[in-house]
Amino acid sequence: MQAWLHLSPPAPADGDWSLCWWRANGAVIQGDLEQAARDLAGLDLTLLLPAEAASHHRIEVPARSGRWLRQAIHSALEERLLDNLDDMLLARGPLQQRRHCRLFVVRRDWLRQVLARLAKHGLAPGRIHIDADCLPGERALAVRCAGRWLIGGAAPLRLAVDDQQRSDLGARLPDDLQWCEEAPWPLLAEGSRHAIDLRQDEFARASGRRLPWRVLVLLAALGVAAQLGQDIAHRLMLEQRAHELAQANLAVWQLHAPDPGPVVDLPRQVRARMQQAGQPHLGLAHGLDSLARLWKSSGGAIAQVDRLDYQAGEGWSLRVRAPAFADLERLREGLVRQGLIVLSDSAVRDSDGVSARLQIKD
Repeated sequence: MQAWLHLSPPAPADGDWSLCWWRANGAVIQGDLEQAARDLAGLDLTLLLPAEAASHHRIEVPARSGRWLRQAIHSALEERLLDNLDDMLLARGPLQQRRHCRLFVVRRDWLRQVLARLAKHGLAPGRIHIDADCLPGERALAVRCAGRWLIGGAAPLRLAVDDQQRSDLGARLPDDLQWCEEAPWPLLAEGSRHAIDLRQDEFARASGRRLPWRVLVLLAALGVAAQLGQDIAHRLMLEQRAHELAQANLAVWQLHAPDPGPVVDLPRQVRARMQQAGQPHLGLAHGLDSLARLWKSSGGAIAQVDRLDYQAGEGWSLRVRAPAFADLERLREGLVRQGLIVLSDSAVRDSDGVSARLQIKD
């Protein structure tokens, strides 16, 4: 159930308070803080502060201030206020026509003490408003409340005046101002829905509730399981691509070696073939073996070799296929980091991925 608590002036942070409170469609009760705490415990509470505790301002900011809106407001208020703005809460309403802004200035230390005192009695208001800002906005209105007049509504002013100040202000007040002495509480409750909320900056309430610890543990377990599943899938993918590369290398060997016979240890068989051909042990077989090791350590599992050629004095020429150009570039960079001279050209994209020709210089 919704309820309202009105703090009448004077309102010292650590002195005696005169309070009025009421519930929706309920009677107004006057009393002290202890009584209010008993009556309002557990209710959706709105706190109404006296207009005397704040100053009301209408300012104009440069169009399209954007993220510099706060600085623009500070600059406009520095010409009006003697107080240090860092000590003040600037509670502003929405921009009108992207240039006009209405706001209240309240001392931060005073508001902190008020809220701390309410909290000691178990009261935590969800919304905080200035009472003069809670008059309905259909007409310029002055309402008798707590021994003084609240001026607001459609009027550009938001202030409280006593009878003497009303007389002194005279012609400075709006001509169409309607003076009303009916009970103010229903009007304040109605208008509070559209008033500026002082719960801003450090006084803003947390938007959500803390999750129970069981939910946090469950979320952590799901996160660990998801990471483990991702690691396993990544490992299986690398193993699959490594197997595909081995099969591609075997196919190239069988294509270029006459009567290759069964393949048991490809590097050893390549070296043996080179020895049979009268080439030194550190010739083509060693180069192919070295290339295979460097290829694997450079992330070669992400690519498939479609064709492999070697020309003395020029080096290796490979036609390589991969899922994306980024994969080919990572492979090329990995080989370069291993100390090889690698050139890439003839890049082509087709339905099965991308392919390019890599030249690895001797």
